[in-house]
Amino acid sequence: MNKPCTLIVIAAAAWMGFAAAVHAQSNPTEQEIIKALTRHAGGFSRTRSFIGARGVKVTGGEKAAPSIDLKVSFAFDSARLNNESLLTLDALGRALSNEALKGQRIEIVGHTDAKGTAEYNEALSQRRAAAVVSYIVANFKVDGSLISSRGMGERQLIDEKNPESAANRRVEIRNVTLTN
Repeated sequence: MNKPCTLIVIAAAAWMGFAAAVHAQSNPTEQEIIKALTRHAGGFSRTRSFIGARGVKVTGGEKAAPSIDLKVSFAFDSARLNNESLLTLDALGRALSNEALKGQRIEIVGHTDAKGTAEYNEALSQRRAAAVVSYIVANFKVDGSLISSRGMGERQLIDEKNPESAANRRVEIRNVTLTN
């Protein structure tokens, strides 16, 4: 093998190793979800990013409710959960049933990309958020009266420059206990 080909192979192998490491860290754990949804000394939860297939982004700020965005996959054009989402939702369910979050009011907010009409996307995002609530309540010891759902459709795009990007399709989990 000549020297340029060897360098390309080495660079490709290094990139694949890096990508695998990033992906392995991308699933938010129960503890990471709890941290994102609880207030810390001195204010709201810290901002932290999850890169990869399941965890998208954690947000929090002076006036925002502590929250975490999760990538939850659904069957195309439906609110039926895909199997790959169950790992993420199981971590979410364990977090919400943990003593650290018991009694907290949680809001599940569905988001879509900008494909389709705004009205259709809003209805789809609501059905998807409701599907997440149904899964959590049915499979974990979580008080359903403390969890609400709503759809935002395409109104809060993460990737505004790319409105049809998959990054915009997500479910946001907010701890709204102390925001009202």
